[in-house]
Amino acid sequence: MKKIYLLFSLLSAMASASWAQTFSDNFDSYTANAFLAQSNSAWKTWTNKPGGSDDVKISSAKAFSGANSVYFSSVVSSGGPADIVLPFGGTELTTGSFTMSMMMFVENQKKGYFNLQEQLVLGQGWSIDVNFDSLGKFNIVNTQSGTLLTGTYTQNTWFKVKLNIDFNTNTWEFFLDDVSKGSFQNSYRKIASMDIYPTFNSSFYIDDISYTVTPFTLPSVNGSVTFIDKVSGKLASQKATPVIEIKNLGTTTITSASVDVVYNGKTLSVDASGLSIPTNGLYSIPMSGYFDMASGNKSVTATLTKVNGSADGNANDNSKTIMVNPLVPAIGKAVVAEEATGTWCSWCPRGAVWLRNMDERYPEFFIGIAVHNNDPMENANYDGGIKSYISGYPSLIVDRGADVDPSAVEADFFERIVMPAKGSIRSGATYNATTRELKMSLTTKFNTAVTGNYKLAMVLVEDSVTGSGTGWDQANSYAGGGRGVMGGFEKLGNPVPASQMVYDHVGRVIYPNFNGLSNAYSSTIQANDSFTHNFTVVLDPSWASNRMHIVGLLIEPNGRINNASKTDLNDAITNGYVAGTTVLGVSKIVQNNASVLVYPNPSKDAFRVLLNDVSTQNGMVKVYSLDGKLVYEGSVNGNETVIETSQWPVGVYAGFVETESGNMSFKLVKE
Repeated sequence: MKKIYLLFSLLSAMASASWAQTFSDNFDSYTANAFLAQSNSAWKTWTNKPGGSDDVKISSAKAFSGANSVYFSSVVSSGGPADIVLPFGGTELTTGSFTMSMMMFVENQKKGYFNLQEQLVLGQGWSIDVNFDSLGKFNIVNTQSGTLLTGTYTQNTWFKVKLNIDFNTNTWEFFLDDVSKGSFQNSYRKIASMDIYPTFNSSFYIDDISYTVTPFTLPSVNGSVTFIDKVSGKLASQKATPVIEIKNLGTTTITSASVDVVYNGKTLSVDASGLSIPTNGLYSIPMSGYFDMASGNKSVTATLTKVNGSADGNANDNSKTIMVNPLVPAIGKAVVAEEATGTWCSWCPRGAVWLRNMDERYPEFFIGIAVHNNDPMENANYDGGIKSYISGYPSLIVDRGADVDPSAVEADFFERIVMPAKGSIRSGATYNATTRELKMSLTTKFNTAVTGNYKLAMVLVEDSVTGSGTGWDQANSYAGGGRGVMGGFEKLGNPVPASQMVYDHVGRVIYPNFNGLSNAYSSTIQANDSFTHNFTVVLDPSWASNRMHIVGLLIEPNGRINNASKTDLNDAITNGYVAGTTVLGVSKIVQNNASVLVYPNPSKDAFRVLLNDVSTQNGMVKVYSLDGKLVYEGSVNGNETVIETSQWPVGVYAGFVETESGNMSFKLVKE
């Protein structure tokens, strides 16, 4: 039996009329195989075309109650085509409270998904994305906050999903089978509708869906605490200075406010004056002092003690509590996030923003590297290596694990930061500013005994990179703010002109290759064993040495990055260069210049490598695939070498000329 009704009531205590809206639907009054949006106008489709390709049919194959439910599935890589929307009364909810629930059934090894839209106009902001994966895990995320909540669920059985939202305090609580899985605060503070959409490999049913909207009538003077910022997600040993957001939920402008914040027995207090917060306006108050974050699950409570010099008209929203449980990072541990990006990629600003966010949150523990594709900052060796890990752009891999959206980086970071480091890497360097030759030493000291083929790679990363001309403008889907806030990109155009762009974390060099130097260490390593490797690079004239960092990657036999280090070039010079095992160095980075000419390039069958400098004509030519395999080695015959490639797989290859006077590199593109 379908039930849709509105309840109107008079709240006489507030001496004003307000309404509560309740909706429910169990799909049992509809005809099986009929389209949902055609059967009931309360349901919409994303394109607002009932009966169209994004409508969904009523199913009688399975139901929690009665005979019918709605079934969603997709085998399309992009998901869909079904895309069903349930508006919450035709308004954007920002105050009062909201409760929704529904029954779900996710089949074995399949997925389920829904989201809450922030605004009436669809696609203008995703308040939350709720994902039920194929392994029995759920996660709630959004693009501004990243991961909000994670947990487990049971597949192949009906379970109840419930969400309670108190907009006055910005408290969102998620339940499965009426058991709370946790609460969170949300950087998106409003909702307008629910969108149910089958992502790739989805197969799930919904039944018995309902929601209730309970309004709030504003008193004369009332402030609420809506967000406790700069505390969640911290690691034990980090310092945190809270920023408390308050909202004016009264009809009188707030001109002053007093706030206390309590954590682990310590209280921080601030009296803020000279304010002018209008009705429904938000204001953030930085606290004085800081908390030393401690291990263990502890509460942080912020209380608005005074508004305009006295108590306000509603004490129920004056206090907000969140739980924080700082992880204890493994000793000497750093986590690496490699982001696949490109200036042509309109969604890639999200990756840049999240690398910056992680830098700010975890400066001692996080190393971000932007691996550019098909733009002026591309390094073919790095770009070719990361492509085997990613499914699209932007993507991000944490310690060479499965690719994730950049906004989900924090969850993977938390997983890796607690894993013990097998060893640590110390970088030293010497730099000749005239020749731009950079000589680096990476000294790996193992913390524990290990066996197997541990590998080492060196990366040069540059910050604050700028340029002009073709390829330097950044495509930007966040222009105009229609996709929500994204680190300032919502205020910029599409594309963002090169003159307004500064690129950070740019991966300039990776040596000897993406996978690292094979058998870099002994096959059996004891605790405290130490190994030093030397790398030499002549910096491109366009690279700024004072904005470069040396990154060392300790790579496990299974390909995961176990630990890493990031050292500012000046600090590495201060550390000093240590002689050790020479890794293939590059004293010139060239491509078709006066010393070496490669032609034709690209080529299908053969390349000719012409050496014009007499000092290089007694060298060796070596070519490597991007996975580090040596595919060609030969001596220079006079001043020219012919490399036959008709049997090689199509792709990009890294070539090197090794001579007594130095080494040079070149790139081969096999068609």
